[in-house]
Amino acid sequence: MLVFRRSLSLLLMLSIVLTVPLPAPARAQDTSTITIGMTDLPTTLDPGEAYDFAAWEVLSHLYTGLTRQVPGTFEYELALAADYTVSDDGLTYTFTLRDDAAFSDGTPITAQTFVDSMARVERLLRDAGQAVEPYVEGVSVGDDDTLVYQLKVPVPYFLGLLALPPYFPMHPTLAATGQPQPLEPVIGNGPYLLDSFAVRDQIVLKANPDYQFGPAPATETIVLRYYARSQDLRDAVRRREVDLAWRALFLPDVQALETVEGLNVIDQPGTRVFYLYMNHDLEPTDDPLVREALTLLLSRQSVVSEVFDGKATALTSLVPDLFPEAYAAIWPDDPDVAQAEEILRDAAYSSRGQSRLSLGITTSEPTYGNLYVAAAVELVRASFNLTDFIESGVFADIDTSTFIRALERGEGRLVLFGWTPIVPHPAAYLRPLAHSAEPIPSRAEYALPEIDALLDEAALLDDPAAQGERYQAAARLLLDNQTLAPLWQDHIQLVAWDDIGGIQLEPNFFLHYDQLVRE
Repeated sequence: MLVFRRSLSLLLMLSIVLTVPLPAPARAQDTSTITIGMTDLPTTLDPGEAYDFAAWEVLSHLYTGLTRQVPGTFEYELALAADYTVSDDGLTYTFTLRDDAAFSDGTPITAQTFVDSMARVERLLRDAGQAVEPYVEGVSVGDDDTLVYQLKVPVPYFLGLLALPPYFPMHPTLAATGQPQPLEPVIGNGPYLLDSFAVRDQIVLKANPDYQFGPAPATETIVLRYYARSQDLRDAVRRREVDLAWRALFLPDVQALETVEGLNVIDQPGTRVFYLYMNHDLEPTDDPLVREALTLLLSRQSVVSEVFDGKATALTSLVPDLFPEAYAAIWPDDPDVAQAEEILRDAAYSSRGQSRLSLGITTSEPTYGNLYVAAAVELVRASFNLTDFIESGVFADIDTSTFIRALERGEGRLVLFGWTPIVPHPAAYLRPLAHSAEPIPSRAEYALPEIDALLDEAALLDDPAAQGERYQAAARLLLDNQTLAPLWQDHIQLVAWDDIGGIQLEPNFFLHYDQLVRE
């Protein structure tokens, strides 16, 4: 049996990296080809190494796993798996594979293939292991060549995890290696085959003529073309060098393309949510009266309107309404200045001199970019500047590694951060942000045994409505404890020319290349 012994915390934060511009290549005019422009092209296509949504999107078209996301939903269906069972304690998943499971070169895919692939993920010691190690205790071949996963704790979204590339079967020639995969060749089992891969240039995918685990791709060739800057990608769209722009245009460039005739801008809520957490172990947020007053002052809509031009959603629930069963919009909608000032008086603060409450919001410009620092500044202006009882500012010049380390260690007092669940499920928000077994709630001293019990109960339930009752109850406890305040839900944007159809963009940052078609 393969046993995972290391445990790494998971914090998925999307950041924007600017690099040196490259000249734009010419666009091939071909009805069987669709070109997608990106500023975030993967630098690796190794399932055992990649740990970002851009690489996972490409890999999910080169490989097929045990499960896959049903387009347009947060449901998962069996793909390479023919059947499965789950133990009563939620810790053992047993899968029977399809008889025809094979790689594109005809090599059979067996239970041992998955065990060897998981062993390679552990052996590589790369970031991809963070999608496996917190959840999986061991993987083995069971009776009758079944595949058995033993989990560390019950994971209600385990079928979703299995649809991620770190869980994909790797070809025996790759699984046997102890080094990251070279760029080519990639021997997968997905709807597309890798035709070519040039780092920071482009990736070309060709339809797999022998694909048998789902519908055949609608377009023969998909070209993923890299642009170093958002404005370069914007201009390439205008010149029709690309058919779609995805990952990622800055908001001003999206706005510039909204008025171009023939272009469609898709703007929809995504799964990333921004929160403000208040440390219970550090002054002044160790005072529950301070936390209550700050919660009453938050002005979310001003940030959405003034900074994001409406391309975000003010959020008063820990979980967005993408998940109706867990959605609980119980945080205050609008600031209540009078009530907040009364509470601050009870906490011995006043509107003058040294008795004013002094605090600062910590975030990270290198992690999130200028737009989100502007959002933090607007949040302070529109919220805490409503009263003379508070003098405040924004601390944003913090590199990503220092910021994440401080967040996980509970070193920040008032921290604005973004959270993207590893898969779209309420528990993938609430457990990492609220369960005492996780670093943020435990080290910031706001974990509660009552919340742990609710989340643990929900993990063993099959009924989404019954799960949702526990999730909403946990949210109410967090509100009562004045700990974690939801701020806004990010939107994702895609720009496409109007002759491109079949666009299925999932809120969890996934575009289905195989459905795209030139109409």
